[in-house]
Amino acid sequence: MTALRRGLAGASLAALVLSTAPVSALDLAEIKSRGTLRVIAAADEAAETFSFTPGPNPGFDRELVEGFAKLHGLRLEPVKAKAYSDRIPMLTRGEGDLIIAIFDTEDRRKLVDFTVEVMPTHNVAVTLGSRAPVRSVAELATLRVGAIRGAKPADETLEAGVPTSALRLFSTQDEMTSALRSGTIDAAVLPISEVVVMSRDAKGLVAGVTVGPRGKIAWAVRKQDAGLKSALDEYLGNVRRSPSWSRFIVKYFGDQALQVLGKDR
Repeated sequence: MTALRRGLAGASLAALVLSTAPVSALDLAEIKSRGTLRVIAAADEAAETFSFTPGPNPGFDRELVEGFAKLHGLRLEPVKAKAYSDRIPMLTRGEGDLIIAIFDTEDRRKLVDFTVEVMPTHNVAVTLGSRAPVRSVAELATLRVGAIRGAKPADETLEAGVPTSALRLFSTQDEMTSALRSGTIDAAVLPISEVVVMSRDAKGLVAGVTVGPRGKIAWAVRKQDAGLKSALDEYLGNVRRSPSWSRFIVKYFGDQALQVLGKDR
């Protein structure tokens, strides 16, 4: 065998070894070597979910992911996405290691992998107390409806039959709440967990019909980061089986949140 052929054979063998090596030896080890876990969250994420500044009440998902980071000797580094729709592109470009608080959906699974469930969820149509609750999807389709641009409830509102001409998209939840109060829109579609949060500041909100299927909120990682996903799955599974999960839910979303999050209308 010539030196060139021996070199090519060696290179092929090295490539084969790398391709069959445990992924956890690559992606998670790289994160540990760096010493930081970069966590992507939308700039408009509710403080009850993820605060960009540390503190005694950093938010449900932040407190969970801080526990994971501490377990692995990592420092948490928040990465702010300008809009919800920017999160997956930022992750796939390598600008962060994981996305917190994101709907696990079939179309998104083509782009990223998801951890086990962090929280159950479903979308609801919300109105102000001065207006009767929306009782059916057919009724919702006759109204002016708001949703957050780039978030899954917007897609599921259209899929439920609300015409594009009746759907108004907002960049932030505050903008959508203001539009609801001013009467610019008749109803808003958002996850039930967000309704629990919004109700603290916007009194008189009434949850009506469920829009779209029941689903789950999870964390997203790049498809090649199987080691990180495996470690996150193990951690989240342990937390979900412990009293900590219920304690975190009640701490950030209130005493009735466990019942609300598990209830379909």
